[in-house]
Amino acid sequence: MSLPLHLESKFNLTFEGMKAARFVSASEAHNMETALREYGLSYKTKIVKHKRRGREFWVMLVEVQHAEH
Repeated sequence: MSLPLHLESKFNLTFEGMKAARFVSASEAHNMETALREYGLSYKTKIVKHKRRGREFWVMLVEVQHAEH
């Protein structure tokens, strides 16, 4: 998977074993999802609620495994 450099820097965390980016606003997460769709990349989104920190929006890259023949 080739991720553009300006997006690669956002995915500096790991969540559920996948490269992930954490956002505190829904609009930021939505903007990232739009960018990933434009590049044809697969992703998952998860909303995590914390008592003290509020909501966090996690966008995780789904890496596609290519089978070798």
